[in-house]
Amino acid sequence: VCIMRFAATHLLFAVLCAHLSSASASRSTAWPTLPGSQCASAVRELTAVPTCLLVDANNVRGATAFRLTTGALVDLAEAWAHSNGLRGRVHLVWDHGCKPDALTSRGLEHGFAGPRQSADDMIAAQVPLLLKGGERVCVVTTDRELIFRAKHAAASSGAGRGALRLLGTRKFVAMLRHGREAAECAQEEASGGEALEGEHALRRFAIAQRASRWHERRRRKHARKSGAAPFAERTWQRVLLAERLRRAIRTREGGVANSGDPTAEALLTDVRLDARQRSSLLRFAAAVGEDGEAAAEEALAPPPLTSRPRRPTRRARRAAAVAEKSEPAGSSQPHRLATPRECGEWVRERQLESLERWLSHAGDVAQGLGAP
Repeated sequence: VCIMRFAATHLLFAVLCAHLSSASASRSTAWPTLPGSQCASAVRELTAVPTCLLVDANNVRGATAFRLTTGALVDLAEAWAHSNGLRGRVHLVWDHGCKPDALTSRGLEHGFAGPRQSADDMIAAQVPLLLKGGERVCVVTTDRELIFRAKHAAASSGAGRGALRLLGTRKFVAMLRHGREAAECAQEEASGGEALEGEHALRRFAIAQRASRWHERRRRKHARKSGAAPFAERTWQRVLLAERLRRAIRTREGGVANSGDPTAEALLTDVRLDARQRSSLLRFAAAVGEDGEAAAEEALAPPPLTSRPRRPTRRARRAAAVAEKSEPAGSSQPHRLATPRECGEWVRERQLESLERWLSHAGDVAQGLGAP
């Protein structure tokens, strides 16, 4: 009897935990919603006093389980700032990028942290500067460390009480989507919004590279109720999307995308990329061609690689190389097999060239950022 009671209690506890887990998963992956009165009240509070909004962009996207694409967030923020008289006061701060950069586009300020710092570092550095200039600052994030740093910066700057305000990311997404037509919101929930050119191809490639994990399969069960399925975005994908967005904005505003910019190889120096993330980034570079589609396999074929020759053969080749140097120019060069190191360098060079072409298609990307 005791064993049966223990088994029944254990089974009941397991069922209760599964129910609570599924309920929390559906709540965490659902699109943020807020009553219209609360959204209007929050907007009036922001516009009553001139306020500068510093938005942790990737943290906002994470509030929707990365179903909100990069291009969709830019379009939503542009429309929201224009309709509420906040043009020039909304700063979207992005992680990554080939270099630190600050760009202005259609009433939005975009900041890119670069490969050596994070968006949190940029926001924490801008808070005291804006407060000392007499501005009221609102930081949009749910990162506890960034919240602590912002409060510390506000206290050290000597700003008055109420000069620094904090806004949650889910509430900010609900405010961005407030006032949109019901049909547009439904379409956005189903597709994740308007994505950058090539962003969906990047997601399809990332999904095809690995099997789904148990928590992703559980989230996918609730996709019918909450809209588009969540996406487990990796760091190397955010590195590519940030640089592509930076070049697209520079091109859209009439600049040259690669004027004085580092090459695509600078993306591999990002401090938040480990060896596995760099390998995934280079695999994606090998899978895209000039038009963004999968490249032909023969185009990525390395030079012929053979097994290590015997010692007498190596000696003969060294002798031939020495004799080669003494021959006059224009003479026929003897055939030499590629070494494993040369094959690796050849493949890496082709991957970086393909990645540079994918990043340089900024003109097509700029057209997908919304109508002017």
